[in-house]
Amino acid sequence: MDPNRITRLRTAMQSAGLDAVFVSSPKNVLYLTGIPPMMEGLVMPLADPEYFALVQADRVDVLCDGRYIGAIQGRKGYTTNLLEAPVSATSIGNRVKGLLTPGVKTLGYEADALLHCDALGLTAAIPSVTWKTCEDMLANLRVIKSRDEIELLRKAQAITGQAFEHICKVIRVGMTEKDVALEIGNYLRKNSEGNSFNPIVAFGETGAFPHYVPSQDRVLKQGQMVLTDFGGIWHGYCGDLTRMIVMGKADARQREVYDLVLAAQEKCLAGIAPGKTCHELDALCRDHFASKGCADAFMHGTGHGVGLAIHEDPRIKKTFQNKVAPGMVFTVEPGLYYEGWGGVRIEDMIAVTETGIDNLTTTSKKLVEIQ
Repeated sequence: MDPNRITRLRTAMQSAGLDAVFVSSPKNVLYLTGIPPMMEGLVMPLADPEYFALVQADRVDVLCDGRYIGAIQGRKGYTTNLLEAPVSATSIGNRVKGLLTPGVKTLGYEADALLHCDALGLTAAIPSVTWKTCEDMLANLRVIKSRDEIELLRKAQAITGQAFEHICKVIRVGMTEKDVALEIGNYLRKNSEGNSFNPIVAFGETGAFPHYVPSQDRVLKQGQMVLTDFGGIWHGYCGDLTRMIVMGKADARQREVYDLVLAAQEKCLAGIAPGKTCHELDALCRDHFASKGCADAFMHGTGHGVGLAIHEDPRIKKTFQNKVAPGMVFTVEPGLYYEGWGGVRIEDMIAVTETGIDNLTTTSKKLVEIQ
């Protein structure tokens, strides 16, 4: 548990007029306590909980049921509280009420990390306090990464790059998209904590769909371009990398589209600096494509924040005016997509510094041609 994170949260609580915060987001519990979630998901039903945190001015409590208490007890920095079955929103609310210190009048909760019915039951169980939503509070704390966090992200990205190098050695004509995705997943499970998201593998025409699900029937052919997008996890922190492969020598159009995307990405990378808005950074890619007459084929934002979650703030999109700042980590991943032909996306993950960027991605961006 990093005590500085609790200190920063308490400062944010004081500014927001909150005496306590009930933390239900698994990623935020991990951020505050170091306890990794055992089940995937952003919302835990209160009838089947893993663990929650209650942060007050002078104490931090973790509430969990019997399946997890053995893995949690003994960690320093907080008190562990057993939730006994049957568990419900009401019973958890009653436990929270019993843990509140005298004088707590305002209690924050994460509306985006509770089912609506659970939020109703939880708040009804403690009518003596004023409940306030505060889901942005921890998201805002997490957006600026510490030096240690950046090093964990660098390691996650390094393992992710090694997985791509592995794929380049084993991919062959006749494999299915699912075969390649499983090969990526197996490598990451062996060499990291697993996949930060389900790997995207697209052959030829299916590369036109940015978040494509690999098919177990689509077979790789000579001459096809392969889009791969995946990430490993290191100590909870996510990697994210998109690279392209051609089975054989790239033809003129494959090379042309690839070079257009690479040029757009390099323009954006060169233009990142503290104080620039997300909109301005997105425009560096979008305007480049417009100057080449292909902006209509760029169908998503330029990037997204990465940390304990694979998608978090900041969002590098044309509708976002937030300014980037040192310590922010996000992807730069322009792409061009053409129905019936395919798509090209190139993605790096960078950390903003005082003067520009620290590119956490060392994997070559030379188009891989496998003869």
